[in-house]
Amino acid sequence: MEIFGISACVLCAVLFAAVVKKSNREYALLMTILTAILILLAVFQKVAPFLEEIEAIAQSESFDSSYLLVLLKAVGITLVGQTTSSLCKDAGESTLAFAVELASKAAILLVSLPVILKIFEYLSEILRI
Repeated sequence: MEIFGISACVLCAVLFAAVVKKSNREYALLMTILTAILILLAVFQKVAPFLEEIEAIAQSESFDSSYLLVLLKAVGITLVGQTTSSLCKDAGESTLAFAVELASKAAILLVSLPVILKIFEYLSEILRI
């Protein structure tokens, strides 16, 4: 139930940033960025056992780990892209937020290209049968 602690921390940061924003917008944005980084670090700490389990599965003989690596890369790109986009929107830079979202989607497509090609290979084999 650590989500309640994280939520309380975020609410305090939001309220404090709203007060600071009236006098100095840059400090409010910096506070928001630092809070987001701290929360991401806390989340990554909690996700570490899950990643270790995934790594153990990937190292098993009966599993092709290249697809798992693609999935993990896509999740990482998504998290970084969404966080950066949200921070850009908070800073009032919606055009930059759109550019970050577009770049992250393109990066996900690029990372997932081997999986897409494998799917098309399987489809062509099925159609030949």
